[in-house]
Amino acid sequence: MKNLLILLLPALVLLNGCTGTSTTSGLNFDEYELARITPDMDVIPVSDGVFQRGEEVNLILYNVGKFKQGEDGLHWIDMDLEVIDMNKEVIFSATEMLGENGHLLLEKGYAGSPFATFTSSEEMEPGKYK
Repeated sequence: MKNLLILLLPALVLLNGCTGTSTTSGLNFDEYELARITPDMDVIPVSDGVFQRGEEVNLILYNVGKFKQGEDGLHWIDMDLEVIDMNKEVIFSATEMLGENGHLLLEKGYAGSPFATFTSSEEMEPGKYK
């Protein structure tokens, strides 16, 4: 039997999966998906949230916004990601994942599909992660 790593979506996603709201920034997004991204940058959705230990996990948000335009005419966007294990311990935390790449002009103030990546480790216990 293979050891599987199961990820749960963050609490900011509503149960119906249609719309979410960030509790800290007031931003909305239309949809989300967990996915694998191939070396050719093809996105392969993982609808059951099951990944192998050691595999890269991507959380993609769609139509995030609306961001305010700065005085320079550009928008500032960024992403933070936190992964919590079954004991409610933070096992991964990354902030400002986009950095300078998040200073750009967005069409109508919306980011089409920003994503955050977490690479699980072989040492992680099989189970459900948030």
